[in-house]
Amino acid sequence: MRGLVLAQSAPCTVCRPSRAARRCAPRPFTSSKLAPEAPRYVGAQAWFKFGKNGQNAEDAGIVGSQGRDEYNYDDVEAYFNYMGFLATEGTYDRMEAMLATKMHHIDIILLLACSENDTPKVQEILKAGADPTVRGLDGKTPLELAAKPELRAMLEKALASKGVAV
Repeated sequence: MRGLVLAQSAPCTVCRPSRAARRCAPRPFTSSKLAPEAPRYVGAQAWFKFGKNGQNAEDAGIVGSQGRDEYNYDDVEAYFNYMGFLATEGTYDRMEAMLATKMHHIDIILLLACSENDTPKVQEILKAGADPTVRGLDGKTPLELAAKPELRAMLEKALASKGVAV
């Protein structure tokens, strides 16, 4: 407390809007003492470049750059949770049953994505090497699970490229 009293009784050296400010001499304002202000850019700048100015997300290794064998259990579980299967079903039983069949992880994600009509995910994993002829636990193919016309067209094109008649 003693240090606080000493600090308050110190003479005013900086002008502040207070009672002690009346004792301070005003500083004259002259523009010659100010340096010219440098122009500033206050917007957001990115240190990476995507699209036509740089890399796209696939080349940068962010989305869609994985191959078939790079998908694993964690990807299946993440997609299962992301799409809300756990919330609606309450358990991981369906996911664990699909994994127990030794089906490839990317093919499990394909079946789940087709059942939810997730067109961007299906496009990504077909490009990564998912098998469009795989059958789920109920014996249905991704084409039978898909309901959206553009998703069905994408799957039919993938099947045709594998030589499977639709």
